Amino acid sequence: MKLFFKYQLSYFVLLFLVFVLPLALFFQFSTYPLPMIQYVFIGVLFCTQYAFFKEAKFRKKVESKVKEDLQIETQKVPSYQLIQRRIDEILKGRALSIGLNTFFILLIMLWFNKFQ
Repeated sequence: MKLFFKYQLSYFVLLFLVFVLPLALFFQFSTYPLPMIQYVFIGVLFCTQYAFFKEAKFRKKVESKVKEDLQIETQKVPSYQLIQRRIDEILKGRALSIGLNTFFILLIMLWFNKFQ
């Protein structure tokens, strides 16, 4: 499970630093009015999942690490099905990271009263 948190935490922090934090700083310090910029940030956030994230490549990248992690956890050689289930959990966590970052963007919109 440490592998799950390692990948999800790094992905969440990356999305937070690229999307949420700059938007909050823009709302706080910018003197330029850009209408609906928050919706552009949300749209780009969702598009990055499909544009930059290649599922097959990521599966191959983590498969050996997942196999090692499961072998340590279960003290035996894990089955192919068990490895694939764990990789699927990691992939579902990516959607959770995007959802949480979207939630934080919505909170920022609420804080700065930017619903239009």
